[in-house]
Amino acid sequence: METMSSSPRRSRPPRSRIRRFLNVGLVLARIYLGYRAISLRERWLARPAGLPGLRRAVTSDAAAANADRARSGAAKAEAEQRRRAHHRWSAERIYEAALRNQGLLIKTAQFLSSRPDVVPDEYIDVLSSLQDEVPPEPFEVIRREVERELGAPLDAVFREFEPEPVAAASLAQVHRAVLRDGRPAAVKVQYPGIKEIVDIDLRNNALFISILNRLDHALDFSFIAEEMGRMIPLELDFINEGRNAERIAANFAGVEDVVVPRVYWEHTTRRVLTMEYVEGIKVTDVAALARAGIDPADVAKILVVAFSEMLLRHGLFHADPHPGNLLVAPGPQLVLVDFGQVKEIGLPFRLVFAQMTRALLAEDDSALGQTFRDLGFRMKHDTTEGYVDLGKAYVGDIAKQMTATGAGWADPKMFRDSYRDVLRVLRANPVIKVPSDLLFVGRVMGLLNGLSMTLRSRTNLLVEMARLLDEQGNGARPQQETRRLLEA
Repeated sequence: METMSSSPRRSRPPRSRIRRFLNVGLVLARIYLGYRAISLRERWLARPAGLPGLRRAVTSDAAAANADRARSGAAKAEAEQRRRAHHRWSAERIYEAALRNQGLLIKTAQFLSSRPDVVPDEYIDVLSSLQDEVPPEPFEVIRREVERELGAPLDAVFREFEPEPVAAASLAQVHRAVLRDGRPAAVKVQYPGIKEIVDIDLRNNALFISILNRLDHALDFSFIAEEMGRMIPLELDFINEGRNAERIAANFAGVEDVVVPRVYWEHTTRRVLTMEYVEGIKVTDVAALARAGIDPADVAKILVVAFSEMLLRHGLFHADPHPGNLLVAPGPQLVLVDFGQVKEIGLPFRLVFAQMTRALLAEDDSALGQTFRDLGFRMKHDTTEGYVDLGKAYVGDIAKQMTATGAGWADPKMFRDSYRDVLRVLRANPVIKVPSDLLFVGRVMGLLNGLSMTLRSRTNLLVEMARLLDEQGNGARPQQETRRLLEA
């Protein structure tokens, strides 16, 4: 792992809930209004010139049509240029707000920067540095935190402790060190006061979502606030993170191409986590992978197989696989780090998820719709047709296109089409309940798709999941038994 590049100096984030709310809300409003203005200008420039009757009197219908097409094309080209400029402006405003607010806004920016399949390139360029290069705390602050948590002077615990962090993220920063017995270590230190900031951000998120629910009745987004309220506070308990790491490591015992660093419990507390230091290349650094003689597509295969195992076999998965948390060591080996977000899903959910995989590969829209209902989706009009339409719009059509093209990822156009179709379905028949487990499962699937696109994967996630189900022999459990487990 390379030492992080120089970053802006870390500032003190605001502690006022109102100020933090306004810092985010005003940025989002300006971004939205900018896109809205561009769309309105495009429609105005593309409008037919003059009155239809007058145009017919002075020119032929064909000439008028050609003029309209030319005008529309010019308006579209200008709008695209303006949108690209607004993409970068918007990304820069989000970046600045994230550095100003810190906390959960950094996590949101990390997620956006990990989705090149969905987010424009300008957002990726600007926000990707937030994956592991957030402005760090000064070394003296970190020294005090470590010494207070471990109850000993730094020199009594570590033979070496590098003042410059190798990574700094939303809740903590990581320093390379060497223990007194010579073991190389990665020391993760929680930022002072971050718990209070996270508590404020969670309340503000709930408020943002309640406002969104009032503006758009097609979908109740409260499940997002509820699930984040359960999961995010767990990231502030490094004892819990260490246990998560050991559970993931145990599940991959004997698997040579997946590495989980060991936890050094004697030097770990709730706010300081000391683990084995493992050298690695950032998973999205394709140029560095090439220099190391590693085929990015091979890395993608390991990544897809590992997460398929976690989702379908283990029922315990790393729920935050953004590029800052994934390294590649020679072999190649996939090195998983940062286990603050680890999600456990029960057997009933996994069984229905397996049936969904089968339905997608079989292009069985009816079976797909039933799995959406079995997962816990509820629509205002509880009809079979409603769930079939939702399943097709949400993932069905994307899966069909991936199967037809043989691609290892869904391209951006597929997601734009899906988003448009989902909105159409929800306007006709709103979703009133969304299964909370799907928030993090869907997030992981989206991140894997973005990483697969970056790594030019040759491995189709659905096909790999189906192969795993064939090995397990549990992908075809009767629907009656699955529903019984879900209702138990």
